[in-house]
This record gives sequence, structure tokens and C-alpha cells, in this order.
Amino acid sequence: MGEDVSVIIPAYNESDCILRTLEGLKGMESIKEIIVVDDGSTDSTYKLLKPLTDIKLLKNEYNKGKGSAVRHALDYVTASFVALLDADICESAAEVNKLIQYINPCKKSIIIGRLPAPRRKGGIGIVKGLSGICFKAMTSRKVDSLLSGQRIMPLDFIRNIELPSGFGLEFKITLEAVRKGYEVIEVPVNMRHRETGCNVSGFVHRGKQCIDIINTIRNEMKRWT
Repeated sequence: MGEDVSVIIPAYNESDCILRTLEGLKGMESIKEIIVVDDGSTDSTYKLLKPLTDIKLLKNEYNKGKGSAVRHALDYVTASFVALLDADICESAAEVNKLIQYINPCKKSIIIGRLPAPRRKGGIGIVKGLSGICFKAMTSRKVDSLLSGQRIMPLDFIRNIELPSGFGLEFKITLEAVRKGYEVIEVPVNMRHRETGCNVSGFVHRGKQCIDIINTIRNEMKRWT
């Protein structure tokens, strides 16, 4: 549609992937700006990003959570549409162009990337199932990619949502979209996350994701009842 899009990428300890993810976004005319929020990384993420002149780089002094990083970035957005992308999708970030094609400024909609099934189970399947059941109970709607971090929406829509601080923001965004009468468009994309290993750090990361999402679901269920 030729619409200007601001891309927001929250990044926490993503030194292995972040430059490759940015590489995947190069040359896209519809992307007006890329805003990366280093969310208190303890690795070299910020050091790698600091020399780059083609992004807006923001920094949280400590790890505040994915939702907080997005809220921080929203203050700097200048386009009318916002694309949220995860920092660990590497060159497959180029697939965001498939989502951009569905932007229609005359239509109330959010566009969500439907990723392929992971090659290795990440241990979050139970939470995905629970979130789907609760979402359907609250909205009578089924959204397959409910927790996908790759999505596009109008700026005035996301700015008016009280985003949770952590990983529950995708559930919250999708729920608010349905509540406000927005169409939810799911688009198949060939994006892939870096797979977390079966080690302590991998289990801690997945555990934090699960806790954040469950807390968001619980809070929204209280509002619904």
C-alpha cells in the first residue's frame, strides 16, 4: 500500500542475532524508521548497535520487559503504522514485507505473522493452548497466531492500549483489537526464531515468557468477569 511503517524491535541479550535481523530489513521503501530498544542487555547488544546511523537506538538501564521496551519506543514513532518484530528472527525479518502488503488505512485491522511450526518444541505449547482457550472464552473468536510477536497495527491503536510490561503484550494487543472491532488478519510468513537450547538459560527464558503470559491472561479474565 506504500504506507510508512515504523519498526520497533525490543532487544535483550541479542548480540548473536540483532545485526542479522536488521540486515533483513534493508532496502524496504515502506519502512520509515527502525527503532531498537536495548532492554538492559548484559551482553554486547548495545555496543554492536551504537555505531549504526540508520536506526533509532534507545536504551533501558535495566531489563524492564518486552512490553515496557515497546512503550518506550512508541514515544519516538513518527509513522502512522507500527510493526513489532522480535530481535532473534535474523534475515527472515524481510518477511515483514508480506505483512506490510495488507495495510489498509481505510480499514480497522491488525496484521499478524503466522510462523511455521518450530523445528524443536520450546516448552511453551501449554501456554499457547491455554491462551487460545481463554481468548475464545472472552471473545468467541479463534486466532491461531495469538502470541506471535510479528505484527503491524495503527499507531493510534497501540498508543491507546495499557500494555503489560512483559511478554503478555501480544495477547493484550490481540484482545483489545477484537474488543474494539478491529479485523485480525493472519498472514503466513517464513520467519523463524533462534531456538533456545535445553539449558538453564533457555529454561529460564521460557519460564519467564510463560509466567508473563499467564499473568496477563489472569488479569484480563478478571476484567472480563
